[in-house]
Amino acid sequence: MSKKKALILIIFGFELAVLVPLGISLLPKTARTHHIDINARRFGYTPARIMVNKGDPVSLRFYTEDVTHGFQLDGYPIDLIARKGVTFKRNARQDEKGHLIADWQRVSSVMFVAHRAGKFIFRCTETCGNLHPFMTGELIVKPNTPYHFFIALSVWLVFAIFVWVGYKGPLGAGKLKRINVLEKFPRFKKLVMQRSFQFWFIVFNFIVFYLFILSSLWGSPVGNRNIAIVFVWILWWFVLKAILVPLGGRLWCFMCPLPAPAEWLSRMSLTAVKYLKQPFRRLHHRYLGLQKDWPKIMRNVWLQNILFLTLISFGMILITRPLATAILFLAILAGTLLMTFIFRHRVFCLYLCPVGGFLGTYSMASMTEVRSIDPKVCIKHKDKSCLTGGSGGWACPWNQYVGNMARNNACGLCTECIKSCPKDNVGVFIRPFGDDRNLKGYDEVFNVIIMLVVAVAFSIVMLGPWGFIKDAANVTESKQISAFLIYLSVIWSSALLIVPGVFILVAKGARRLAGVKIDSRILILRLAYILIPIGIFAWIAFSLPTIMVNYGYIISVFSDPLGLGWDLLGTADAHFKALIPDWIPVIQGVVLLAGLYLGISRGFMTLNKLLPDPGAQIRVMLLPSLFGLLAVNLLLRLYMG
Repeated sequence: MSKKKALILIIFGFELAVLVPLGISLLPKTARTHHIDINARRFGYTPARIMVNKGDPVSLRFYTEDVTHGFQLDGYPIDLIARKGVTFKRNARQDEKGHLIADWQRVSSVMFVAHRAGKFIFRCTETCGNLHPFMTGELIVKPNTPYHFFIALSVWLVFAIFVWVGYKGPLGAGKLKRINVLEKFPRFKKLVMQRSFQFWFIVFNFIVFYLFILSSLWGSPVGNRNIAIVFVWILWWFVLKAILVPLGGRLWCFMCPLPAPAEWLSRMSLTAVKYLKQPFRRLHHRYLGLQKDWPKIMRNVWLQNILFLTLISFGMILITRPLATAILFLAILAGTLLMTFIFRHRVFCLYLCPVGGFLGTYSMASMTEVRSIDPKVCIKHKDKSCLTGGSGGWACPWNQYVGNMARNNACGLCTECIKSCPKDNVGVFIRPFGDDRNLKGYDEVFNVIIMLVVAVAFSIVMLGPWGFIKDAANVTESKQISAFLIYLSVIWSSALLIVPGVFILVAKGARRLAGVKIDSRILILRLAYILIPIGIFAWIAFSLPTIMVNYGYIISVFSDPLGLGWDLLGTADAHFKALIPDWIPVIQGVVLLAGLYLGISRGFMTLNKLLPDPGAQIRVMLLPSLFGLLAVNLLLRLYMG
């Protein structure tokens, strides 16, 4: 295909992607007035979804069935509070000094015109219980042009990538090169070489996280009034997914405070290195405990997959109940202590930590890596100090040999290899996104699929308007055991049977379309990489509303960290508006399209050595790309449709 023809097809496809949604928006519609009664109860609205046409007048009456509830509609000046038998509307005005004052007016109904097309969320503004932050409903103003536009763009994006490969041939990693940060910034290298470099990061988080445990045990039982829930499941979770993972991979493992006490006790030191000239059990350091090797048959992420799904099964309880969060932290602390005194290395982090499983797999796409500067130097160096330990650094806690390390999966970025290498042959590199592209086993394939399935499931449960699903997930409060078991069966069967089964069939279909002999297992491992960037950006899109709507809780808990009625900074009861809430679906759409592009483009790159022929690559990538497109469109439907 010539360059001219490729550009014409791409431009023509883009024009269609823009014109088709615009054409739908211009179709004639008959305006009519809607009279809608909305009943609120913990933790949902009835009806949960309202559908009107652009330009329709809407008369809305708002009631509550139990406690006081709020009703705030994104994109429209509707802010109501309902108590038993009475409804108030909030009217904002400025006083003589320009300060904003809220007046509450008793009303029977409110009237507005749906003048903006798209999806708009209405949410509860009065703390009504544990699931209050997830109590939402949806107003759909047709034609939903933003949704149609992003659906069309997603199809065009896939089409454009295929056309470009047809013209250009196999995709490369681009012009970006690996940059050794330690070489580029000598002062940073001096800092990294300090024995206390990692220690101070851990100590800070150690103090913060163990204060969170105390606040979980003795603070307010209401999640959005307790600093542990607010900081861990709103702020930390967003930072982990949106910043640390895509930029730094397992950077959180570098500073995680939970395994730190076990490691300090095992080393019998906080920072100093205790070096042995004669190695003890292949290492130049002696540790406290039995120092057994983790069984080879269990050196995979299967246990982490199961533990993560188990944790997610009670996710709604975990992220809304401070006590549940405290139990989780204490269980991890106990697990790290037990494993450290039986096995050598960070076996809990490598093979048991539920968070560590997806951090390892997703770190393959991150833009940071620790690698040898010159592998030839490592080959000639017999002592392998990065693995066995040196006078300046401990033996790798993750049991990794930098000389042949080609993936980020099991590197915790602890920097011990940098300190222990006598040849100064280890660097910290910045690289293009998605540089490690080889999954090694079905355990990692399932991990990738589980993470994507859970991102979809959480989007339905926590961001969706369906109160009955929230009740099913919130079993400790709703007492709906049968509904909870159905909820679990749907998640587990989807993550372990249905979606993996469909993906394997897709990969086998791709093998047939290729027209060449390829090992089925290798092809499945290669194609599954497509779902890593898609999954990372799906989690970012999921986390955005949590931080953009609920950031006010973070500011509030600084004044009342335990939820005991304090007001240290005068912000405990302050009212914070959501950050551009009506733009959240559009931002989520952009994020999902970025994930789709990176997933499919990096998917093509995984095939370069396996299938150098661009025609064969296109045939192989057709069905997996449709699978990724379907996953992204499902999320677009949930966020925008």
